Amino acid sequence: MSGFLERTFQLSKGVGPYRERDLWARGYETWEQFEAAASKGVVMSKTIDEATLSSIAQARVALARNDLATLAALVPPREHWRLYPHFVDQAAFFDIEADGDNVPTVVGVMDRQGVATFRRGLSMHELPARLAQSPIWVTFNGAVFDVPVLEKAFEETGFPKPLVHVDLRFLVRRTGLKGGLKGIEEDLKLHRPPHLKGVKGFDAIRLWREWNDQKNVTALRILIEYNLYDAINLRSVLEWCQWRLAEQFAWQLERRSIFERGEILYDVTKLVMNAG
Repeated sequence: MSGFLERTFQLSKGVGPYRERDLWARGYETWEQFEAAASKGVVMSKTIDEATLSSIAQARVALARNDLATLAALVPPREHWRLYPHFVDQAAFFDIEADGDNVPTVVGVMDRQGVATFRRGLSMHELPARLAQSPIWVTFNGAVFDVPVLEKAFEETGFPKPLVHVDLRFLVRRTGLKGGLKGIEEDLKLHRPPHLKGVKGFDAIRLWREWNDQKNVTALRILIEYNLYDAINLRSVLEWCQWRLAEQFAWQLERRSIFERGEILYDVTKLVMNAG
């Protein structure tokens, strides 16, 4: 058990972030502690207590059955990050690059199958089917940019929707970190190789055009590698955010290490070198 999900009471009407924190402050940090207290008397109000107990019972059953759909409906979207530890293998981390016309050029994905790159004019048409296999999507600013751009690009054929979309742009803010993904990576010491230092979104447009117009293979390979790092680092950022929030909430949990990308960099190298 991760301990993240079992510490939320925002499962029914009447309990929001502030009331939840008040429960924690009163010593009711977990479902078990709340259930024990409610069995002896009123914790919040009779009506809210009953609704909360009922929702906890539903969540327990859904968790035992690995029923992500039910849990996603019970837990408010703002707290969907809590679901990830229970469904790690069902998550897809992805990032897109787009030309100045906001049409995708390259999309990097990391999921339970490994890492993959999808390119305009070559394999981009395979992307919807790949993402459809993962009911949890993790992006950075994806709710504002990546997903709307992809939905528009595939509006004729249709684009899948996840049960859970964790946009790290908003989760990161809750930890106190500010800025874009590259700056956050530096803060967390998720350093990129020297040849990718300083490469940003505008460079991605330039690199694509150098490949598309001049067939510059080096530019294509840098673009693909840069994009894959965007996708891969999302997992480390998400897991760091979870533990940082646990610290802020003063939860007594055994700290676990976050994802180390080293184990998949060989696959990244293969994808990059095979591009052209």
